[in-house]
Amino acid sequence: MSFSATINLRKPAQKNGLNTLRLQVIIHRKVANIPLELAWPERLFDEEAGRCLDKLPRKKQGAGYNELLARTEAAVGGPLAGKAADNNLLIGQVRAKANEIFVRYRLQPELVLTADEFLRQYNTTASGSDFLGYMETRIAERYKKGQIIENTRKSHTSTLRKLQEFARTLPSNKSCLRDGTKPVTIPFNSFTHKFAGDFDAWLKKAHKSCTNTRSGRHRNVKAYLELARRDKITFDDPYAYFVNTTVNGKWKALGEEELAALETYYASTEVGSTHRRMLQKFLFSCNCGLRLGDLKRMGEAKVNGQLVELKVQKTFRYDEKETLLPITKKALSYLQASREENGTEGFFLYTDQYTNRALQKIALWLGIKTKIHHHIGRETFATNFIRRGGKVEVLQKLMGHKKLSMTMKYVHVDEAMKQAEIDRLDALDDAA
Repeated sequence: MSFSATINLRKPAQKNGLNTLRLQVIIHRKVANIPLELAWPERLFDEEAGRCLDKLPRKKQGAGYNELLARTEAAVGGPLAGKAADNNLLIGQVRAKANEIFVRYRLQPELVLTADEFLRQYNTTASGSDFLGYMETRIAERYKKGQIIENTRKSHTSTLRKLQEFARTLPSNKSCLRDGTKPVTIPFNSFTHKFAGDFDAWLKKAHKSCTNTRSGRHRNVKAYLELARRDKITFDDPYAYFVNTTVNGKWKALGEEELAALETYYASTEVGSTHRRMLQKFLFSCNCGLRLGDLKRMGEAKVNGQLVELKVQKTFRYDEKETLLPITKKALSYLQASREENGTEGFFLYTDQYTNRALQKIALWLGIKTKIHHHIGRETFATNFIRRGGKVEVLQKLMGHKKLSMTMKYVHVDEAMKQAEIDRLDALDDAA
């Protein structure tokens, strides 16, 4: 591995005569500069040693030396000896943080460290020691790269805030609370088998969170623990003995007659109208089962016949492969209509809240009793797929679930489906 790390100054100086200090890393000839929140004058900085000086040897002082000292004291706001010592202490911490990353990769020769990977790991708070800092940094990074959408970012950030609140109750953070300036932490090496259960109990007691809300929080935490494992951060699994349970939600799929009523109404809408544009996306979902995040990214999809090629939101953080998803002709007709009528590659997008309110008004006009919002399109697709005799193991693949149990949460067996199966059994008995 070819790498180096030095502390140097950014030039030219600022208006106050100070130069910003930076960590300069060179890995395989690629340079990465990380600015530090430190500044010092060039004449009082030892480039070779990478240290701030509070004075110069007499033979190097030269003209204007006393003026330099006075100007620097005014700029840094205090005696130079103390400020230089503080800066050098921070410089030492920066070097130690960089070396920690270098050592980790030197000891694991199968891993390849690039300049980009170094920057990502360096900018992760405490270089992999604090889970709260790690999660916060990774949320921002993934959102910036487009790996998670805005709603997902909000959900993950909300979970992070709950974790930070929970961390304040931990005995290990008592000194931080007394100090008032130190942030609370959850060090990776503090994880035990009791952590997940304690967090779950706290969510239930402190926030009265229901089972499914707590389950969502745990899924978010586990997602970032998995990312930490991929980044070679070692820790005991806090979820090793914790069962993350859920209960069936209150969302219901549209009945066949309700879906037909929406399709009839859509056919009567005016091209370019708000309701038509909203229903194009919603009815597409009812006929293909894509997640909301993927519906919003249909402009990036490639359509070849009845195959849609799309990098699915939930899985592309793990690899760069795109998914080939077969869709029905009916679903394809809504996408094609949107492209032709709206001049977009995907669907015309309104805010989720505005779409939900409009869908509920449409349902009221049509006498639809099922509460409509943009999420139940996926439920409707899954239920209709099974209602029409589709195989549940195929549905699992179409919906991108790892576990069959997750797929079945989307399938709502209504009275008509139960009666149809009883009728089928009666017909078999009569024919025997």
